[in-house]
Amino acid sequence: MKMCKHLREFVDVEISVIKRHLNDHKWFNHIDDENDAVKDFIDKYGWLMREMYCKHICEDKEDCDCSEDLFNNKNYKK
Repeated sequence: MKMCKHLREFVDVEISVIKRHLNDHKWFNHIDDENDAVKDFIDKYGWLMREMYCKHICEDKEDCDCSEDLFNNKNYKK
């Protein structure tokens, strides 16, 4: 089974981005509940954060089987 070696690093970056932008996201999208706002943020921008991290930031991006499978999948949401 293919597993990301940098999942912890990715999640740390994702959490940092969400925390930095969550209040604006709540305001722009008229969302009061923080959990709903986090879900909405991930639904809308999670694919972008994953692509930015996995394809451009990750130190193992050139040799990553997980990333290759993910981005070559025809069902990958862009």
